[in-house]
Amino acid sequence: MSTRVPLRLDELRDSFDSSFSRPPPVQKDPGEALLRLRVGSSPLVVRLADLSGLHLMPRVVRLPGAPASLLGLAGLRGQLFAVHDLAASLGLRSEESPGWLLLAGGAKRVGLAAAGFEGQLRATSEQLSTDMASAPHPLLATRVRLPDGALVPVLDVETLVRNLLEEASRSA
Repeated sequence: MSTRVPLRLDELRDSFDSSFSRPPPVQKDPGEALLRLRVGSSPLVVRLADLSGLHLMPRVVRLPGAPASLLGLAGLRGQLFAVHDLAASLGLRSEESPGWLLLAGGAKRVGLAAAGFEGQLRATSEQLSTDMASAPHPLLATRVRLPDGALVPVLDVETLVRNLLEEASRSA
């Protein structure tokens, strides 16, 4: 056995031991997980943390006398949800019927219907900006800059759900 092997083993042992004395490497902020949707003919982004589920649109039963934004009731995994059309709730035109159901609202879950699901992305705080003056709707004041440079509105899901629940309790 050559003398080089024990020296190499000593180097490896020292390197391994010293790795525990160094501080851990600084982690880059991975950013916030976002879902890209199509609502009406407009692109829209929602924070994944604001949702409890994303499903293909189940069968929705219309309710007589319901407001235009309320598509009806849907059952999913043994639970009923009121399903609201995101396009109608935001005052956007929609020629396409919703194909996706977003569940939001925590204990009082609400279904939000979107026309299309276009993918997931991550955005850092530098990519997010808020501008109430140029927002097309108060719930779309925050925007995210995509890698291609396009600005896409971020839906304030929490406020939308709160508004929908307040509206439902007033009309009940």
